[in-house]
Amino acid sequence: MPLRRPSFFASARGRLLLFNLLMVAVTLMVSAAAVLGFRHASRIQEQVQQQTFDDMTGSMNLARDTANVATAAVRLSQVVGALEYKGEAERLQATQQALKHSLDQLATAPLASREPELVQRIALRSNELQQSVADMLQRGQLRHLERNALLSSLYQNQSYLRHLEQINQRQGEGSLDSSLLLEMDRLLTAAIETSMPRSTVRQLDEVMHALPVQSADPLIAFILPDFNQELRKLAPLSLKLEQSDLAISWSMFHIKALVAILNEDINQYVAQVAQSSEQRVAQSHRELGSIVDLIISFALLALIITGFAGWYIYRNLGSNLNAISEAMSRLAHGEQDVTVPALQRRDELGELARVFNVFARNTASLQHTTRLLKEKTTQMEIDRIERQGLEQALLHSQKMKAVGQLTGGLAHDFNNLLAVIIGSLELVKPNETDVARISRALKAAERGAMLTQRLLAFSRKQSLHPHAVEMKALLENLGELMRHSLPSTLTLEIEAQTPAWSAWIDVGQLENAMINMVMNARDAMEGQTGVIKIRTWNQRVTRSDGRRQDMVAVEVIDHGSGMSQDVKAQVFEPFFTTKQTGSGSGLGLSMVYGFVRQSGGRVEIESAQGQGTTVRLQLPRSTLQAVEQVRDEHIQDDLPADQLALVLEDEADVRQTLCEQLHQLGWLTLEATDGEQAITLLNASPDIAMLVSDLMLPGKLSGAEVVNHARQHFPHLGVLMISGQDLRPANNPQLPDVELLRKPFTQIQLAQALRQARA
Repeated sequence: MPLRRPSFFASARGRLLLFNLLMVAVTLMVSAAAVLGFRHASRIQEQVQQQTFDDMTGSMNLARDTANVATAAVRLSQVVGALEYKGEAERLQATQQALKHSLDQLATAPLASREPELVQRIALRSNELQQSVADMLQRGQLRHLERNALLSSLYQNQSYLRHLEQINQRQGEGSLDSSLLLEMDRLLTAAIETSMPRSTVRQLDEVMHALPVQSADPLIAFILPDFNQELRKLAPLSLKLEQSDLAISWSMFHIKALVAILNEDINQYVAQVAQSSEQRVAQSHRELGSIVDLIISFALLALIITGFAGWYIYRNLGSNLNAISEAMSRLAHGEQDVTVPALQRRDELGELARVFNVFARNTASLQHTTRLLKEKTTQMEIDRIERQGLEQALLHSQKMKAVGQLTGGLAHDFNNLLAVIIGSLELVKPNETDVARISRALKAAERGAMLTQRLLAFSRKQSLHPHAVEMKALLENLGELMRHSLPSTLTLEIEAQTPAWSAWIDVGQLENAMINMVMNARDAMEGQTGVIKIRTWNQRVTRSDGRRQDMVAVEVIDHGSGMSQDVKAQVFEPFFTTKQTGSGSGLGLSMVYGFVRQSGGRVEIESAQGQGTTVRLQLPRSTLQAVEQVRDEHIQDDLPADQLALVLEDEADVRQTLCEQLHQLGWLTLEATDGEQAITLLNASPDIAMLVSDLMLPGKLSGAEVVNHARQHFPHLGVLMISGQDLRPANNPQLPDVELLRKPFTQIQLAQALRQARA
């Protein structure tokens, strides 16, 4: 008879869901409190920093401009020449304007509203300083005029004196004392050259009394009165100049005193800024503390709810489930009289207990039927075993075929997606804040491309780029990295034959394979102390068809747990692993096997349980000398002058990204989505200089057929073929001999391939 189901919140699922909803609500509250609180704290911190910055900037600018005013005033007081005086006066006025601007800036600073008296005092003293500077400028201008008047009189007197000397020399002895005239000429010259002529003028005043008032010579008598009159002007003019110098000196000392007092006020202002900043920081810490307390409260509430939920699950649900499980175990061992608790519960456990009672009653009647079935099963077992072997072989073949088809399709789709992502990221022109983000995105996309290649490895469809590799150098470069991955109880030894042949292999895939094998050896020797050895040497092997071939052998040897024959037979199968769930994907050795076989080499394993394992790779020998691979990072060399390229790609996003990359490299582009459209455009556009074509296309024509048609009918045309699969002619017999580029690619790789295609 049908069982009556309890109400939802009376069931175990309802109660667990209620606990879950409570936990979600508390988590959301904790998150909201954390986000809002820390945003508020961030705003407070920004305000503190900005206010402190404004206060400090205002005070520092005021101190700087005050010092500049004092320095300019000192220079002005020491100036004598007219042009120099004008320049220093303009510089002093400019520093006054800067001081006024700093005062205005200080008045608007945050601290000004809290310290009005201090700011007012600084402003008054700054204004007094500016007034003193203005007075000094005025006195300086007056002194400049007075000195000009004195110099004019001195030059006039010197002119009179030179005339008298000339007249006195023409008359021989003359009526004037030549030594007196020479002394006066010396004193006049000294007065002109000195900036403080007062003492010289006094000496000149004493000497001028020795000049006669009258002379018998009419020429001397004509000049002598004017000379005496002009000499009498020197004393009052020099006195005024001396008084102006004293006034300027007094203004200078007054300005220095005001600057010193103003600096004390500014220092007091800076101290107030520091104190205010400490108060703001303390307030910010108090608010942060409140936010932390709120988050801790919510966290404690979450712990309480979690603890209650755990108690409910352990004491209520767990105990009844254990009882039902034990009853089922006893029933499975043949006991007949088995009962379970929780029959009166009105939730899922009660339903389970009641269903178990029905199941127990039916078990006895099923035992007879089971015995009969066993007899029939025994008879069908000489057929099942044989059929199972055939099915396993067929299943393995179908599985490998399906995996190959799946990885091929995945490679095409993923490589198209990654081509769009990498190309679009390289086309972005980031600002300074976006550079790190775009760099991380590019690295993630490149890791995705590497993962696609690894998925292709065991189906032998990955795109390989082999070149001559010196094994000793490669292993020494990898040694440090691999040693860092080993525990302190294990050491790594590398034994390389010298001289050694170079291997013809994809270096990136080989590095991944070596790291994978060393990590497997490390896991096999877990908890032991010992050595993992890598050996490489030249080896001449005999292939299955009888021919002898030079190979480069590489072995990874460990003394770990080893493998049984069953494990050894399955070790290269995809997804097979002996590690715990979550500790390994089962793709490691299968990738190594597929990569080496695709490269024309072989993989062998020697292992016995408890005696360690040796994994041996036999790699084809290179006929070329190993050279260091240098990456060309320049993409702007030999840019085409607006030449036209035809882009044949069925994926719209890939096609658009490729066109934008070509535009940045200086190409004009035409677009085609299938082979028929591409041939039509080639026939209609003789200006096309480059054909960039995908390999896999929809429609009747493949990329290889379009390229063959283009090379036959347009021999001058440059051709570049792109694809996400292996592009080597050996794996694609119909592939023409053109420049090949694997998806996904960077703009640098595209530029290099275009240069090769145009060569």
